[in-house]
Amino acid sequence: MSGTLQKPSETDETPLYGDAEITAASGLALPSLRVMQAAGAIRAEKEAKAHGGFRRMWQMDAVLKASIGALMNEHFAWNIRTVAEVLAKTHPWAFGTLLPISIAMEKDLKQRIVRTSPEDWYLELIDRKFLFLRVPDPISTQIPYAISGQQNLLLGLVKPSDGFQLIPWFAGQKRGVAELEKTCGKAAAATAQQIYKLAMAAHANCLSKTSLNASLQVRAAWRRLNGYEAHFVEEILQPKEGVTKNASNATSRSRTATRKRGGTGDNR
Repeated sequence: MSGTLQKPSETDETPLYGDAEITAASGLALPSLRVMQAAGAIRAEKEAKAHGGFRRMWQMDAVLKASIGALMNEHFAWNIRTVAEVLAKTHPWAFGTLLPISIAMEKDLKQRIVRTSPEDWYLELIDRKFLFLRVPDPISTQIPYAISGQQNLLLGLVKPSDGFQLIPWFAGQKRGVAELEKTCGKAAAATAQQIYKLAMAAHANCLSKTSLNASLQVRAAWRRLNGYEAHFVEEILQPKEGVTKNASNATSRSRTATRKRGGTGDNR
């Protein structure tokens, strides 16, 4: 299943999805998707129409990444511009690894409920300001520039009124600080190191923590795109308005969503 996220060859066909599909599967409205696209968090392609002009289409990874944006928008209560900034600035390794691994954890498509897995990845907001990515133990030795075995990766400092300040997870190492000094200067490197230390202390002694299962959200979006039921327990107990309708629409549209790959990103 993770093969759908691999880069296709020039002769391959890869699924492309229209605005209606990405909206139904991700949970984000089109204006929010356009904000994410403009920020560079997700990328669209152009598909030629039969009678001239182009239509905007989205690859699978854009749909799945947008679903994570919807999760953050709702449960962290951030505006969509802050969400887009976080997704755009986070190290490409994070989502490039999270997305296919999360799909690979899908075991039973006959179940209506999307199930958790011990290998799931979590986004954690500590004291409403420090954003972390918690990775499963088997992955913790494979993270570029991180301390081997470290599962809690600092992504940055978030102040919705000021936006997102990226703090590299290697700011806790001498080698990482040295690299920051080369690229950003000593003052900026010292500030990043100080924030990193405060964030790690806050994570160990937090007053509040909001934890989101990003992998579960990704599997739900993947299910909707591929015509399977995707429900969370809370939705069964208290259905959201339009959830059933959107899921049904995504199911019917997904059967005709495969298009031949082509064109360039539409960043209008």
